[in-house]
Amino acid sequence: MKHILVLLALAISPVVVFCQMNELISFEQKRIDLNKKAMVVLGSWSTANIIAGAIATNTNNREARYFNQMNVIWNSVNLVIAGAGYYGASKEKLKDLTFSKVLMHQNKTEKAFLFNTGLDLAYVTTGLYLTERSKRNVDPAKLKGYGNSVMVQGGFLFLLDAVMYKLQQHHGKQLNSFAEKLTVVAGPGGFTVSYTL
Repeated sequence: MKHILVLLALAISPVVVFCQMNELISFEQKRIDLNKKAMVVLGSWSTANIIAGAIATNTNNREARYFNQMNVIWNSVNLVIAGAGYYGASKEKLKDLTFSKVLMHQNKTEKAFLFNTGLDLAYVTTGLYLTERSKRNVDPAKLKGYGNSVMVQGGFLFLLDAVMYKLQQHHGKQLNSFAEKLTVVAGPGGFTVSYTL
């Protein structure tokens, strides 16, 4: 009987490992896909702002010219970030995954979006400062145009990062259900790990 149980355990263990790996790969792929979608949204926003800003800078209204000029500058940087982010997400490997690696990737992603929301609030605050400062400046159009642009761009980034943080946080909760299927039992002779299908 003991030999039959050992053989049965050996026969089932590849199935359990296969199910665990498939779940981890699927989970990791969804995290990557969410990040790629965020980079597409950022890249699209940036491209639209660069095109519209480049066209709209041809105006006699100095404040509008500076507003659009800053949109072009700001979104040129964002477009590079979006391209690099998309490329980086596309190059992530789905090999040699472990639960701890997947958990580490998920936590790192959530923290990055949360940190960025704080940075975005700093951008909006900077924009507010520039528009306020324009009231006491000999050339108010430049500071006000730049300030309004920084507020709009920071506001968009805040919205994007906040939504992505919530989406990734919701996605991360699936790891809890995966972890609940794992059971570790320690004893004097070692430990056993089981996975409930």
